[in-house]
Amino acid sequence: MTDTHKIQTDRLAELYVSQYNFNEYLGCLSDEHPELYNLISHERFSDAEQHVSKMDMSSWEFENEEMGGRGLAYNAAQKSADNRKVGMTRLLECFSSGSGIPDQNFKILDILGGDGTLARFCKKLDHQAPTIYTADISKLMIDACHAQALPCVRQSATTSLFQDNVLDGVLIAYGSHHLDSNARSQAVSEAHRTLKVGGHLVLHDFEIGGRCAEWFDSVVHPYSQTGHPHPHFSREEMFRLFENAGFCDINVFSIDDPFTLDGRSPEEAKHNAIMHMYDMYGLIKIGNTVNEIRPRLEQLISETLGPISIKQKGTRYIATIPREALVASGNK
Repeated sequence: MTDTHKIQTDRLAELYVSQYNFNEYLGCLSDEHPELYNLISHERFSDAEQHVSKMDMSSWEFENEEMGGRGLAYNAAQKSADNRKVGMTRLLECFSSGSGIPDQNFKILDILGGDGTLARFCKKLDHQAPTIYTADISKLMIDACHAQALPCVRQSATTSLFQDNVLDGVLIAYGSHHLDSNARSQAVSEAHRTLKVGGHLVLHDFEIGGRCAEWFDSVVHPYSQTGHPHPHFSREEMFRLFENAGFCDINVFSIDDPFTLDGRSPEEAKHNAIMHMYDMYGLIKIGNTVNEIRPRLEQLISETLGPISIKQKGTRYIATIPREALVASGNK
């Protein structure tokens, strides 16, 4: 290896987002998303620079295949930003004290935002949706957000880069089970710190003992590229996390959060739904060909989550895979 190549390799290993180090990315935020830039604690941003290698090690599951991750397949599954629109709409409604969802003046940090699925979903709603700032520990995910010009930062859920008392809402969803017990407590406490007085935290996952937890245990763990050795949540744990962090008006409840995929025919819609699950969870051990994967995966979906239903909507058909999620909400 030449000295020049070694320097380039070392630099890549130290990069924060895309081709940028921390200071360079701060400059990008200042130019491209000044409203987000003004919410960032520069002191916390500088302190976090030393943790890039730690984030790289922790985020491997949602990085590229070279790191042993399934991030590319996951991002492919999120191309349709409204595949979880029922659940995402309900989560957005949790931030509103009245009916409907908050408007664009309401600022929400999506702590486990991946490649910006919720932000892209909200953009489809135009001005009738809150402003979403996407955060994630994965470099691949935040690279994808940045490439789509979405306001985003790369950070750990347990060490927020935001100032105290600046956010209207914080969402921890679609991946909360990846946080261990200590990280869960720290993430909820960090949410409390960064929220304005009166701000809302919404935490979403799946209940221990429920059908969705069974899906992860009996399908995702044995058939996924990365496995799934992550415990889910109980109602008691969610309530305790909020209470210990100082939240009030705590509520823990269930919501419908199905996957919905469409197609030009019932058969295409069902195919799209099944293969969405294959990509979403990186189920490469299910089979080697589509003809092997489809019937086997459909059976596993039916046995754990429930049968796939199909309804016609206009000239399209919608395939629905049922899911029930567990949600906690609280106010600062």
